[in-house]
Amino acid sequence: MAPCFILKRILMVLFTGLTVSGSPVRGVVGQNVTLPCKYRVNRQSDITTMCWGQGSCPSFQCSQPILWTDGRRVTERQSSRYQLEGNLAQGDVSLTIVNVAEADGGVYCCRVEIPGWFNDQRKNLEVAIETVAATLTQVSSSVTPRWLSISSSEAPQAFAVSTSVHLLEPESRGTGMYIRIGVVLSLLVLLILSLLIFTWYLHNTQKLENLASVSWAESRFGLGCA
Repeated sequence: MAPCFILKRILMVLFTGLTVSGSPVRGVVGQNVTLPCKYRVNRQSDITTMCWGQGSCPSFQCSQPILWTDGRRVTERQSSRYQLEGNLAQGDVSLTIVNVAEADGGVYCCRVEIPGWFNDQRKNLEVAIETVAATLTQVSSSVTPRWLSISSSEAPQAFAVSTSVHLLEPESRGTGMYIRIGVVLSLLVLLILSLLIFTWYLHNTQKLENLASVSWAESRFGLGCA
């Protein structure tokens, strides 16, 4: 029973391929997108060949190869838009697609050729490419006004804050009124003081003029007392 089960599993791996790994890799038209793929390198002898292809990983190699590497450098590539920007000597064979278009969406296969029977490391990644307009629509739809997102537990707190603000407004208006009244009163006091000083000045001036007139008359007509 066990050998039959193992044989079925081997045949399944060989002829059905792997399922798409994890969440799709998302990109935006006109920007770069990177498809992660790594394998373990403990020593120099672990460095090996690999390929990137479009479509799910087949039993052998890549069905629609777009890039090949001998483990240390890229040997073939379908377009200069396909780049390996990671450290190949450390097993980082992540694929970067430059200036992506909507046509670049789909499933990609990362196949690392490990020596031995059925040892190849295969990874299928789905790429979803969106336009700038679609991205902006998603961002705007995800932004919810604060007053719409208040939960029932937050409502009393929001009401309390609003009430406290309204209670403080009359006090602030009263303070402003007192300040204006104080300014007006200060101006009135200054005006009254100015009038008093001016009146005193006129009075003293008139008095001095009168004294001067009397002195002149006395000296002119000899009215002074003996």
